[in-house]
Amino acid sequence: MTKAKIMKKSELKQFEKRLIEERKKLLRELEYEGSQISKSNESSGDLSAYSNHMADQGTETERRELTSQILSTRREALSEVDLALNKVNQRKYGFCESCGKAISKRRLKFLPQARKCITCSKGSQK
Repeated sequence: MTKAKIMKKSELKQFEKRLIEERKKLLRELEYEGSQISKSNESSGDLSAYSNHMADQGTETERRELTSQILSTRREALSEVDLALNKVNQRKYGFCESCGKAISKRRLKFLPQARKCITCSKGSQK
């Protein structure tokens, strides 16, 4: 297996910039979703004086679960971005974790935190 050459510094900087922007975006989304959960928890305090309809309670529970799933997905994405930024700093960015070949720039432009080339990524989905 021949190892592809390391990406040019200017290209690496461009991807690093995109990853940093993606990280900022994810942090904003996490902060927003976290504040929504806090508001929801505050508003669903002791309401024993009010009659709560079971359907309302079910809707609220479903909304909380969905928000929790969104938070989990955002945290996972943030972890992937942080891993990619770490690879940029080590000058190991842009190489497939499975086969070691360079990940296409087209794929990295679409998904800058990609860890695998498209071929290996498709193989792991089967």
